[in-house]
Amino acid sequence: MRMTSWAPAAAYGMLLCACAGGPAPQGPAPADIPALEAAQQQRPRDAGLLTHLGIAYYDDKQYGRSRDVLNSALTITPQNYAAHVYLGLAYEELGQLDSARASYNTAAAQARDAAQRGEIEDRLTLLTRKELRDAARLAIAQESTLSTTPPAANAVAVFPFRYVGTNAELAPLGRGLTHVMITDLGKLPRLTLLERERVQALVDEMALNESGRVDPVTGARSGRLLRAGRVIQGSVQEVAGKTDLRLDAAVVDATNSTVVATGTGSEQLQQLFTLEKQVLFRLLDQMGMTLTPAERRALSERPTADMQAFLAFSRGLEAEDRGDFAGAEAAYAAALARDPNFRQARERQAAAQRSAQAMALPATELAGISPDGGFGPNGPIGGSGGGPATASTGHGPILRTGVLYTVPTIGSTLNTRIAGSNGPVSRQPADRPPIQEVLNADDASNVGGLTGTVIITVTRP
Repeated sequence: MRMTSWAPAAAYGMLLCACAGGPAPQGPAPADIPALEAAQQQRPRDAGLLTHLGIAYYDDKQYGRSRDVLNSALTITPQNYAAHVYLGLAYEELGQLDSARASYNTAAAQARDAAQRGEIEDRLTLLTRKELRDAARLAIAQESTLSTTPPAANAVAVFPFRYVGTNAELAPLGRGLTHVMITDLGKLPRLTLLERERVQALVDEMALNESGRVDPVTGARSGRLLRAGRVIQGSVQEVAGKTDLRLDAAVVDATNSTVVATGTGSEQLQQLFTLEKQVLFRLLDQMGMTLTPAERRALSERPTADMQAFLAFSRGLEAEDRGDFAGAEAAYAAALARDPNFRQARERQAAAQRSAQAMALPATELAGISPDGGFGPNGPIGGSGGGPATASTGHGPILRTGVLYTVPTIGSTLNTRIAGSNGPVSRQPADRPPIQEVLNADDASNVGGLTGTVIITVTRP
């Protein structure tokens, strides 16, 4: 495959291409907005240009304009991974989370490989946390309406157990016990357990004080907001003058604020799971739930035999709730160092690691933009008018090294470096004058297998 000589393309094209031996081009930035806007006035149907302008608007925190411009680019060229990703990011900043999810899902369908799809999935996990907070705010705003609608009778919400004591090392136990209680109750198919993160989001939004978490009236109100018929709440505290811990729990009927079951017990820290099972079985018995032998065996399972590992696990949950995923990952790693067979810690560590990476991933990398400013093999492929080039029109989209979904023909333009990051092509301009030749019927996604000559049409400013 032979390349012809290079020259500057256009104001916005300078963002994508560089002359041989010149400096690597940069991606769109706020400083480029005036030039991009001027070029867009001349070429309103250029999807690649619109994508660059939308990205520049996003980086300039003009999220509404970014959204509108990127939607215009996608109207011209729907197969535009970078535009879908940045559109999702813009929707997030605008608080339009449903639209953000839709954009990310479309991007995932256009991802070039499993790794890129994984990055989008991790972004969706972060988005879920925002959605939970939004749902909590909406529930509080609609409380007067929700209070008149009966909640689901079999839905159960377990609120964070309150720690009462002065030992900071034991303070995270409340979250750990909440997690164990939810895991245990989730083994009973007749109950529908609300996710711990959903309940925590409501707790944070309501800014419940410590005493409020064990008040039946507050518990009933919270249950109605969560559409849960029953709420389990309680506390764990140190027993004065002893090394024991005391666990108190109650089941509150969300429809009438009555306490339908209570459980209390005390044990040493090393017997914490024995204590949790003791209280759990009392609650279920008072709720009139008859357990099968298989269910009783399942509820008797312990997550770990190492209490220090469980404390580290509890610290990980606490870190996750405050959005510190790197800290959570470290805490789960500490738990696994104590007990390599702690399955729940291993699962949470993997999830925390992905969330930490997703938070740290720059938008340009999430969108598949290469270090040299190119869009990669699944970026915007539309030039003026978009769509594949045809021999009859002689007018095609922008070609890129390793481009997918595009068949190059006479008149197609190339606005990228020859030595891109997505393909092996690295050739110097030819010494002979350009000769118009038609490429064979090769797929442009297989750069190494192409034969013929790419005709580069250069538009001088």
